Amino acid sequence: ACGQELASGADIRFVPSRLALSTRNDTLVNGRRVNVQLFENPHGVQFEVVTFRKADVTQHWPADERFSWFPGFSWTVATCPRCRSHVWAFQPAERTDTKSEESSTFVALIAQQILTEEFASSLLMTPKSFVS
Repeated sequence: ACGQELASGADIRFVPSRLALSTRNDTLVNGRRVNVQLFENPHGVQFEVVTFRKADVTQHWPADERFSWFPGFSWTVATCPRCRSHVWAFQPAERTDTKSEESSTFVALIAQQILTEEFASSLLMTPKSFVS
C-alpha cells in the first residue's frame, strides 16, 4: 500500500485452496500471469490474494487454525514493516520438522495493494530544479 518492497515476483507461489470463492488469472507482476484467489472472512469482508513463498513482513505469532482459508495451515496477521498494512502469514498447522515447516510457510498479499516496480517508479516526481 505504501510502496515498500515486500516481495519479488520470483517469490510467487500459488497455493490453491478449496475454500476460495473463485480463482482467476491476472497480470500483476512484471507482465507475469498470477493466480488470484477470492476469500471471505467471518465478517463477510472479501479479499483477493496472491500467495508468495516469502515476503519481508512482520509476523505476529502465535498462529490460529480457526477460520483458515487454507485447510491444514494456521494463520497469523502479518504487517508491512513501514506502514503496517495488514496481510496474512500461514504455516502448517501440524508442526513437523523445521526444514519442511520453513518450505511450507507462505504469505498472502492483498492483490489490490500490490504495486509493480514499474508503476511505483512512475509515481516518483523529479523536482523542477533537476529537469533541464
